[in-house]
Amino acid sequence: MKKIRVICPFEVKNKELLSLEHHYLKQLSLFKVELIETKSFGENIQKETSWLKEKLKNIHQDNIFLMREKGKELDSLQFANLIEKKLTCEINLVFSGALGFSEELLETYQGKLSLSQLTFPHKLSRLVLIEQLYRAQSIITSHPYHN
Repeated sequence: MKKIRVICPFEVKNKELLSLEHHYLKQLSLFKVELIETKSFGENIQKETSWLKEKLKNIHQDNIFLMREKGKELDSLQFANLIEKKLTCEINLVFSGALGFSEELLETYQGKLSLSQLTFPHKLSRLVLIEQLYRAQSIITSHPYHN
């Protein structure tokens, strides 16, 4: 089973959000989602950047996507297509902390995706992403959830 890593320099502690995440994660069978999180770095963007770089070292750039407002917007079918194409390798979907990504990370990693032009709290964005991963699986496997 292929793996998708969701990397977050923050923690989700809200029981309701975690319950919803778990609801979608337990239904995934096409790939495994690994959530990697740590305590927030607050205003220390250098420390956050170092932590993210450590998590992303030795991973091919084509398999790394920074999740940001100004990234490429895909509809659910396009996102499912991207996931299906990448299922031959490990996919890394990376969130930033409250201050956004450092210029160093933005210059280093070319893959940038947006969930919406709307702005969401990071913890809610993670839930939306996880739901979209489940939706992508339903599209890929022709499950009626998306219809």
